[in-house]
Amino acid sequence: MKLSRLAAALRLPCPVDVEITALTCDSREVTPGALFAAVPGAREDGRAYIDDALARGAGAVLCQPPAPEGVPALVTDDPRAALGALAAAFYGHPARAMTMVAVTGTKGKTTTAHMLRSILTAAGHKCGMIGTLGAFIGDEQIAEADNTTPEPIALHRTLRQMADARCTHVVMEVSSQAMKLRRVDGVDFAAACFLNLSPDHIGGSEHASFDEYRACKAALFRQCRMAIGNADDPSWPSMAAQTRPGAPVLTFGRRPGVDVRGSAIRPDGLASRLTVAGSPEPYTVPMPGDFNAIDALAAIAVSRALRVDDSAVRRGLAAASVPGRCQIFPAPAPYTVLIDYAHNGDSFRALLSALRPHTRGRIIAVFGAGGDRPVIRRADMARAAAEYADCAVLTEDNPRSEDPAAICAQIAAAIGDAIPHTTVLDRREAIRAALDMARPGDVVALLGKGHETTIETAGKRRFFSEWRVLEDYFGVQR
Repeated sequence: MKLSRLAAALRLPCPVDVEITALTCDSREVTPGALFAAVPGAREDGRAYIDDALARGAGAVLCQPPAPEGVPALVTDDPRAALGALAAAFYGHPARAMTMVAVTGTKGKTTTAHMLRSILTAAGHKCGMIGTLGAFIGDEQIAEADNTTPEPIALHRTLRQMADARCTHVVMEVSSQAMKLRRVDGVDFAAACFLNLSPDHIGGSEHASFDEYRACKAALFRQCRMAIGNADDPSWPSMAAQTRPGAPVLTFGRRPGVDVRGSAIRPDGLASRLTVAGSPEPYTVPMPGDFNAIDALAAIAVSRALRVDDSAVRRGLAAASVPGRCQIFPAPAPYTVLIDYAHNGDSFRALLSALRPHTRGRIIAVFGAGGDRPVIRRADMARAAAEYADCAVLTEDNPRSEDPAAICAQIAAAIGDAIPHTTVLDRREAIRAALDMARPGDVVALLGKGHETTIETAGKRRFFSEWRVLEDYFGVQR
């Protein structure tokens, strides 16, 4: 593609026209003829790598002024803001060929996205999905996930693959960081769904305050043609206020007056039955807990907004499954083993309180806490475990630059004498210890890792799969 066409998409001058063969923000990935986007980052400025990119054959650069001498350049005060539109243009605006659906919220994005994919598939649509677990066309994974929402170049490249594969719909998890860093610029969403907002992702390189966090979430609703929101959440008015003039708004929740009202949630084994006002019979939600049922209610509301037939909604919802989210391991044992991504106090309380009515014996919680993340999470998780679990095995999560023993000591101090607990730093051995102590009727809840298949320590990641540990322990293969 000619540089002049990309410049026109950004409404920028193009003094010298050249053929652009690829886009990248990483100078190490430059190939001859590529455009190198020198984007400011949290730790480094991309301008520092322009010379390296040119030495590797970059044909042009996108950068802040001043332009490097003798180099074809698109110059703008905010290269990050320009990158989304640039990537969309380079890949031929693939999002325009598909119905784009965004899901945002502090908790439940992944579960809701999987439910929606299952529903849309049941309705006969070829569906792409992008989020925490990676990018998928149908059930086939086509990309790993570095972020919940990919950076613009990776995002539009993936959308191009989906459009070429004749996907009709794409469900995307859109994070607050994605909005802050302009990752979804160049995407016009047919619908956006707001789930909830609670204090998280505040501090460090994430958000300076809860107000900023909320504002970044709300910005998504300026990019959608239709908004669906959880009217039970106090932050919904902030989201709704950002919708485009005349854009349809549909609400869901449990309070009277919402458009899609969940009037009852009843346990059904390790599943739930969700009654929706005005519907002839309950919906089957194949996961326990009110929080999963509310995610299902969100998926139902989005499906109605998209005019999906209710029979497809019911089939798709009943068949939905999410790796690492309330995932039951088929253990040949008289107790239940569950894997879940819960990694803060709110998600701990939601999951463990949901398990309590289904548990004849004890809840044995196996968990740690991520390093280089808000320290308050450790005490919050400890208090939730002390309230709803019967005992705990504390272990490593992703310690990153911190000492896992020190992290576990902080969790142990917050638990105090509330419940019995022990520390086994090696997560594999911690899981085996919990299984060794399990008795008939118990639930062993492995919390925090969920779908993840690595543990990050001191800047390095090593392979680790809880599912594989369980297979080895029980001598079974799926």
